[in-house]
Amino acid sequence: MTLSTTHPAPAIERLGPADVPDVLTFLDADPVTNVYLMALVLRDALARPKDEYWAARRQGRITALLYLGGHSGAVLPAGDDTEAALALGAMAAERTASLPSRFQVIGPAAMVRALLMRFPGPECEPRLVREQSYLSLSPGRLPDFLRLPELRHARREDYALVYETGAALRAEELLEDPREVDAIAYARRAEEDCRDGHTWVWRDARGMCFRSSISALTADAAQISGVYTPPALRGQGLATRALAELCLRLFDRSQHCCLFVNDVNLPALALYRRLGFEHRAAWMSAFFVR
Repeated sequence: MTLSTTHPAPAIERLGPADVPDVLTFLDADPVTNVYLMALVLRDALARPKDEYWAARRQGRITALLYLGGHSGAVLPAGDDTEAALALGAMAAERTASLPSRFQVIGPAAMVRALLMRFPGPECEPRLVREQSYLSLSPGRLPDFLRLPELRHARREDYALVYETGAALRAEELLEDPREVDAIAYARRAEEDCRDGHTWVWRDARGMCFRSSISALTADAAQISGVYTPPALRGQGLATRALAELCLRLFDRSQHCCLFVNDVNLPALALYRRLGFEHRAAWMSAFFVR
């Protein structure tokens, strides 16, 4: 849905637990692209303190959704009603104080662009903007590969390597070192990576050969993030094999694997295409420091 003056202005409202059925119905229109929000709603039922969900409705039906993560700093629009995204952006601009000083807007490219026209405002320019592609993979498209039993969940003894490679990944992707930006929070996140079962690693005598995380998991989709191979080990097919193994295991629990990747990252795009990933949506991320 594009900007239009022929539709009545959308009604903006804050959502609560009673709205869970409506929100799930809205997100289920594309449960793969919306998997992260779907997982949040299924986990918290719109009731987690400091997190806010706002909807734009037309004739009572949700046409756009906006999540404001008071803990995470994630600002996540969903839908394709860009006129509604403008209205949600104006609302969000009044609630910027509820977000941490570092926050990020991530979602469908058209919705993010519309939201940024009003939010957070001209006084706060993004530190970094990434044009991205949202990709998905179904089981029938995964090619044959040499299985990798060494791929496993990160454990406590992996902390040092998880800590160092996570910092290198963020420096490469987001142009900042988390050890300098917020060392305490980053160290805590690395500890969580080694105990929550969401981070997968392949390590041997060479060190960390591959790492990746699962940022959201439902019966419809598993969203993969943080795919990383150290530069010295790239070009050897390690990531192709490891990611194929990870996807095959995830298919035991989800119908699709999905991820988003920077459009300028041509080697990563080539890797995902070799594994059978297909383009699903234009995506965009904008990072802010207030």
